[in-house]
Amino acid sequence: MADNQSTDINVQAKQDFLISLTTNVSPITAVSELIWNGFDAGAQHVKVILEPNELQGLHAIRVSDDGDGINRNQLDALFGGLGDSWKAKSHRYKGRTLHGKKGKGRFRAFALGESVEWRTTYLDGKSFKSYTITGRASELTGFRASPPMEAESEGPGTEVVIENLEASLPSLTNDKAQLEITKQFAAYLTESPGLTLYYDGVKIDPASVQSSKEDIHLGDIELQSGKRVPVAVTIIEWSVPTDRMFELCDKAGVSLHEVPVASQIKAPGYNFTVYVKSDHFRDLDTAGSLALPELSQDVADILSAVKVKVREYFRRRILQHRSETIQRWKDEKIYPYEEKSEVHASEKIERQVFDILALNVEDHLPAFDEAPSNSRRFTFRLLAQAIRENPDSVRTIMEEVLNLKKDEQDDLATLLQKTTLSKIITSAKIVADRLNFVEALSDLLFNKDSKRKLLERDHLHKALEDESWIFKEDFHLAGSEKTLEDALAIYMDKLGKREDEVNDTSPVLREGGKGGRIDLMLARSIQPTEGAYEFLVVELKRPSQKINSEVLVQIKSYAYAVVADARFHQKKTKWTFMVVSNEMDEFARNETKQKDRPEGIVYQSEDSGITVWAKTWSEILNDARARLNFFSKQLDYQADSDSELAYLRRAHSKYIPSQLAESATGKNADLDEEVAG
Repeated sequence: MADNQSTDINVQAKQDFLISLTTNVSPITAVSELIWNGFDAGAQHVKVILEPNELQGLHAIRVSDDGDGINRNQLDALFGGLGDSWKAKSHRYKGRTLHGKKGKGRFRAFALGESVEWRTTYLDGKSFKSYTITGRASELTGFRASPPMEAESEGPGTEVVIENLEASLPSLTNDKAQLEITKQFAAYLTESPGLTLYYDGVKIDPASVQSSKEDIHLGDIELQSGKRVPVAVTIIEWSVPTDRMFELCDKAGVSLHEVPVASQIKAPGYNFTVYVKSDHFRDLDTAGSLALPELSQDVADILSAVKVKVREYFRRRILQHRSETIQRWKDEKIYPYEEKSEVHASEKIERQVFDILALNVEDHLPAFDEAPSNSRRFTFRLLAQAIRENPDSVRTIMEEVLNLKKDEQDDLATLLQKTTLSKIITSAKIVADRLNFVEALSDLLFNKDSKRKLLERDHLHKALEDESWIFKEDFHLAGSEKTLEDALAIYMDKLGKREDEVNDTSPVLREGGKGGRIDLMLARSIQPTEGAYEFLVVELKRPSQKINSEVLVQIKSYAYAVVADARFHQKKTKWTFMVVSNEMDEFARNETKQKDRPEGIVYQSEDSGITVWAKTWSEILNDARARLNFFSKQLDYQADSDSELAYLRRAHSKYIPSQLAESATGKNADLDEEVAG
């Protein structure tokens, strides 16, 4: 390669592939790659300089290092090849583990701007020489290197300058940028204390934003493949909010990939990063297995062992935090229990419950810690007294009362002048129970697994005896699984019939001389007319039985039997018959759409004293939801699978088997017992 002329460097890769290396890359990731390049080149010091423009955005980004520079005699190998980086073959340089391996890092710079220039100085024999390498995002298949010149400086190094930035890149200048850089390089800088990194004029010091750090040596972990690999863990707790991550690093702490912690570790109030360090991750990365770590069995095996240790760590940290807080309360003399040499078992349990709830009060009410000590002492005494009287429910009650705003406290006080707290609670509970039942019934009827197991008579029928409101709000259950003769007796008893009429026990017959048995019979008085009643007869069908012509004939025959029997004749009485199932066939659906009648009516007598309806469960449930909608919004209450299952267990465990309830609501009883990890 001639030293006195510019040189074109051709990259052996397709333009579209190179473009893919510059897209879907966050600005922080792109800057991090340039920092890693500096450390990989043997730098002791790396600086990221953000040059602002007049519009409070960025004009340019500079990343400088005092590494060994880029030897011009190796340009083709360093810039022309892709996927065959010298780092992939070496892994280590000057005693350090290398981050890069496939030569992709330099292309990440083009995710930041259109123009990138490497200004580098290297040792050529006994003298230092400098030159520049330039590239453009629009021409990624080629770089241009200037002729080398005698260096003005006495040492090597490289400065990468990115200009013509793609955007203002606020993620590089906001308050989180330094934290993100700190997180990515925390383990590496800790393992190599002689290195320094500056970001926008501020030295990156992991200790400055750490509240705690712990190293855990797991030793060798056996993988399912039978291989044993050494693994170490560093847990860093941050004093500022951050996303929880597992950083998959090599032994030296070089982060190769990250996996979100999500809900795998329960540690309320803690911001942390778990650095999982093993050279096996380096091997997996070289093989391409870290691209999708969730599909790697080796990663799963290692993280499984790591999670156990991390959970143990945070259980210990939470206990430590509780102990320190309780001791502070004792020092402030607001703790409601006296120091004793011996504490009875019952009081010991009471204290444990108090400690848990009081810690929640302090954690969830930031203003509590700033309140006067006498106010906090009084609150704690009230809480301790409440625990002695009702330990099961006090936590939820205390949290809600403590969170009430002043105007909400005034509203509650006004209500309590007119009614009791007990009645307010009962009213709200009725609404919540009904909301839970509507959704639980929907699950039972329409869940693919549960509806096959749901029996009309043993399950559905029995549960609806206690939930008759779902059909008509102000009706009450008058009878269940009654013959037409039983229905007649109920009817006569309601209307106060004469003894000679009641003693007429001849059967009530349908067409063809057949009797009949009704599922549910509901009743209500018709106000304000004295002695007037309305009856609702509900015929239930199993979910798999569609409403068809045969079903319609059956429900109509009950209505016709009432019309035909003189003992039912009463001007002050109305009868409604309703058949309900999951679906209707086309014939039944057409029958429900009759001229000049509400949809759903399949028969109505001339005086409207007798009406027959056919409805699907979807219609019944949607009507119920509509009636409850206003109260649901006011209570801000939404039924979910947990509350639905809890209601079925509490109210209908006699009729709805536990396995059927769990299957319908999508809950597994075994999961309810699982200890949060």
